[in-house]
Amino acid sequence: MEVSLLFNAVFWQKAWEEALALDQVRAQAKKTVDVWNRRAESYNNNAWTESGNMRVEETLAFLDTYGILNRQLRILDLGCGPGNFALAFAERGHQVVALDPAANMLAMLEEKLQAKAGCKKLVTTVQADWVTLSLVEYGWNSYFDLVFASMTPGVCDVGTLQKSMAAAKHHVYLSRFAGPRNHPSVENVWNQFQAKPYYSLSLDILFPHNWLYASGYRPVQHFAQWEREHTQAVENAVEEIKNVLALRMDLVGVAEETIRRYVEERADKEGMFTEVKGATSAMLLWNIKKSVLTRLGG
Repeated sequence: MEVSLLFNAVFWQKAWEEALALDQVRAQAKKTVDVWNRRAESYNNNAWTESGNMRVEETLAFLDTYGILNRQLRILDLGCGPGNFALAFAERGHQVVALDPAANMLAMLEEKLQAKAGCKKLVTTVQADWVTLSLVEYGWNSYFDLVFASMTPGVCDVGTLQKSMAAAKHHVYLSRFAGPRNHPSVENVWNQFQAKPYYSLSLDILFPHNWLYASGYRPVQHFAQWEREHTQAVENAVEEIKNVLALRMDLVGVAEETIRRYVEERADKEGMFTEVKGATSAMLLWNIKKSVLTRLGG
């Protein structure tokens, strides 16, 4: 391979597309949204754990380091899920458009907004798929001061990344995984039915970071690591594992039986299943005009 290719944005675009094809994600968009709707409750519960709250605090601290949030902003929370970041932004006085394709995710956010009158007037929820959304139709070209995309599958290739930049007036934030996640139950079941590793290569920060760099942007980066012990009832654990795997493989009857057997064999006498989950994520922040960001006071 010619070394010069590593500095070619087209090289990284094609590499990302190849990883996406290998992962076989988003093959059925409606099916994917159905899975996220089913995961809404458990995802919401996980988002508000101690590790989830720490993730929000660390992310805001990263943005504060570069002075991004030191004035009132119009923010697009792209793939907002149950709204932990949207609420955090609104609590600081920012106007937020919280976008997600899953109605149940938005319902979780709207329920929280009922108890937060000050935030409710600052947050607008939009149910839409970022992949197919038209910026022109919504009037969102260069509309947002900050486009914020945290661990969302909506930014899945160069086209959707460029769309996030087209919607921004100033800055874009993107976080993705940095290396494999640790989810033992999912990996164990996956390995019994799939020849390739469970880790979804296309969700790694490697591709957007290197495409941005090769395109002349200079994103600042911060890594965050989390690990937590998760205990839940057998039925809840079975359902969670099924929903996670359903994003990337068809769950035939034998696979569902394997999931249940795995969980039941490892549950305690009270019918509770415990496992340790963890991951490393990377946060990217850049100016769409290709200016170099500097730390406050640095």
